[in-house]
Amino acid sequence: MLLLKRTVTLLILCGIPFFGYTVPGKSQSAENSEINSIPNVYLDCTSWCFESFIRTNIEFVNYVRDQDDSNIYLRITSARTGTGREYVLDFRGIEPFSTRRDTVIFHSLDIDSRDEQRNNLVRHLKLGLIPFLTSTNVYSDLNVFYDPSEERDTQMPTEDPWNSWVFDISLGSSMNVEESESNFGLDARFDAERITRQWKIDSRVRVRPNRRSIELSDGTRDINRDRADARANVVYSIGNHFAIGMFTSFDYSRRRNTLYDFQASPAFEYSVFPYSEFQERRFFIGYRVTPSFRQYTETTIYQKDSETIIQQVLSARLRYDQPWGRIDIRMSGSNYFHDMSFNRLSINPSLNIRITRNLSFNILGRYRAINDQISLPASDPDDVDVILGQRQQATSYDYGFRFGLAYTFGSIFSGVVNPRL
Repeated sequence: MLLLKRTVTLLILCGIPFFGYTVPGKSQSAENSEINSIPNVYLDCTSWCFESFIRTNIEFVNYVRDQDDSNIYLRITSARTGTGREYVLDFRGIEPFSTRRDTVIFHSLDIDSRDEQRNNLVRHLKLGLIPFLTSTNVYSDLNVFYDPSEERDTQMPTEDPWNSWVFDISLGSSMNVEESESNFGLDARFDAERITRQWKIDSRVRVRPNRRSIELSDGTRDINRDRADARANVVYSIGNHFAIGMFTSFDYSRRRNTLYDFQASPAFEYSVFPYSEFQERRFFIGYRVTPSFRQYTETTIYQKDSETIIQQVLSARLRYDQPWGRIDIRMSGSNYFHDMSFNRLSINPSLNIRITRNLSFNILGRYRAINDQISLPASDPDDVDVILGQRQQATSYDYGFRFGLAYTFGSIFSGVVNPRL
C-alpha cells in the first residue's frame, strides 16, 4: 500500500497521466470534452461509510443519484476484523473512464474516534479518485501534501504483546417505571477475539437479567425474562476455499424452558468462490454436528427433564453484490439423529434489483418449517404468559416477507448536504 501511494504521488508530481490525455482545444472531440468536465460519481454505500461526511468533504466531484448518469461507480464495503473494520473501496470507471478500475483497501481501528475513522475514509477516497482526475479541469486545482505521522514507523512492529487478541467489556442497565408497571434490565458482556489470516477465534459471555412487574385485574404479575449465554468459536483456514472449526455454546433462557443447554459442534465449510472475493460474491456450504446437553426448567411435552441429543445442520449461503443490485439467499436444514422427524428447514432470501434508470425493487422473505420444538413445557400455557411473550408457543411453521418499489426522478445531482433543522 505504501508503494502504491508513493507511485501515485510521483506520477502526479511529474505530470504523467494514468491514461491517454489530450490537451483541450477548439478541435477537441465530444469525448474529450466529457473527460475534461467534472466527473460524476455514483456512491454505492453500505453501512459504516459516513455518506454525508463524504459528500461534504470531497467537493471536487459531482454526486449523482443514478449510476446511469455517473462516470465513476464508487462502491464502499466493510467487514469486521479483530481490531476494527476493513474497508474495500471499489472504483469502477464508466464512459469516458471505462478502461479503469481500481481497488483501495485499508483498516480502521475500534480505538479510533468516530472523527478519526471518517477522516481516514475520506483520505483514502481522495487518493483513489486521483487517477480519474488527471485529464479533467479539476486536476489543475489539486495539490499534494505529505503529513507523516509522528507515531508511524517505517516497519511494522516485529512483536505484538497481545498476540492479536482484542478484548471488550461492557455493562449497561435500563429502567422504566409507570404507576402500574415497572421494568428493569441489566446487560453485562465480555468479548475476546483473535483474527489472523489463518485463525479466527472469538468468544462472548453475556448475562441479561430482565424483570417486569405489571398490575392486572387479578393482581400483580411478576415476569422473569432472565437470559444468559456464552460462545467460544475457533476457525482454521485451509487454503482459499476450505475452513474447519469448533463451536461451543451455553444458553439459559426462561422463555425457551432451558435451565442450561451446552453444545460443542465440529464444523466444516467450503467456499465455491475464493474467500478473497467475498466482498462481491460468496457461496458458502457448511456442515456441523452438534451434541447438546440440556437441562429443562419444566418437564417437556416428551416427559424429559434433561437429555443428551445430537443434531446435524447443513447450511448454504449465496450472495452477489454488483452494480445492478444484490441477491442474498440463506438456507439451512437440521434434524436430530435419535428421531429424524424432529427437523427444521429455514430459507431467508433477499433481493434488491435496479430494474431501470429510476426504478428499483426489493424484497426480503423468511420461511421456516418447524418440527423440532422438543423443549416445550408439558403444562398448558397461561394466556397472560402467551400475550406477554413469557413463553414460547408451539408452531409447525413461521414466515414473513417485506417488499417494495422505489421510483426516483428529478435532478440527477445529489452532492449538497444541509444539516439545518
